[in-house]
Amino acid sequence: MRAAILILVAIALLPACKKSSNNKIDNPYNTVVIPPRDTKGKDSTYDPQSLQGLHRDLFAPTCANSGCHDGTFEPDFRTVQSTYASLINIKPIKNDTAGTFNARVLPGNADASILIYRMTVDLGGNSGIMPIVLDPGSTYPAKKAEHLANLKAWINKGAPDFSGKMPGPVDFPPQILGVQGLVGGNAQGRGGKYEPLVTSSGQNLELWFSLADDKLAQGSLTNMTINWSTDPNNYDTNNEKPLQKATSKLMSGLYAPSTSYEWYYTFSTAGLNTGDVIWFRIHCSDGVNDYYLPNVNSMFFLKKYFAVRIP
Repeated sequence: MRAAILILVAIALLPACKKSSNNKIDNPYNTVVIPPRDTKGKDSTYDPQSLQGLHRDLFAPTCANSGCHDGTFEPDFRTVQSTYASLINIKPIKNDTAGTFNARVLPGNADASILIYRMTVDLGGNSGIMPIVLDPGSTYPAKKAEHLANLKAWINKGAPDFSGKMPGPVDFPPQILGVQGLVGGNAQGRGGKYEPLVTSSGQNLELWFSLADDKLAQGSLTNMTINWSTDPNNYDTNNEKPLQKATSKLMSGLYAPSTSYEWYYTFSTAGLNTGDVIWFRIHCSDGVNDYYLPNVNSMFFLKKYFAVRIP
């Protein structure tokens, strides 16, 4: 009985699949009316000086082309959200030779945003002016001045996000530029760039620290303390000792032949034995947040750079 029903259903469906006289199967959707395509796009009403308008007019068609900022590397211009997340207050990977720029886009200041600089100046004379590659038929060359004007206007208005919300304040942590150890005014050596300072037992070791911050001069940092331990990942918080502020002293740094040191602590190595390693960290505040340098998330080589070893 069931097989008979299936046969009847199949026979009933045969007319719908019949072939036309030209031996082609008829298209059952021939009578469907397809509405005209919206060639302007659903986002055609966005202000050209808004994030969405800039993404529609500039970032998506000009920067997110294949092999460029299409997720291959930052900034990521594939979507409005990824554009915002990879531009606002994000430190640039490439900077000018003077290290002038602190952000790809600094809200409220187009001139201090390296994005504008990269689109108008050949960085270092070897990186090219962005965009380096354009898709065939791109209108960017003809509209470059217009795009730059819209981009600058958006940044100078505070770089609001896709909902119109302004970005909050950003606080970059202080950076360590150098750690030096002096005994009687003589610099103590290291076994390598990131190896611990090497000094003998029974010494008064002056540990000097050079720092840089995005908001304050290093001498204006507050709550400056130092702590030490035999375990680089465990410190007794009751052992915090104040760092001393001093007249700036120029010594070699971690990244430069010479950098300014303004904070130090005199540590006694009395009682230490051959092979002992003491791990140090410092604490500081930039008026917004408190930081430990190094901290539990720091790379191990940086923790070693803060250590002292008795040979």
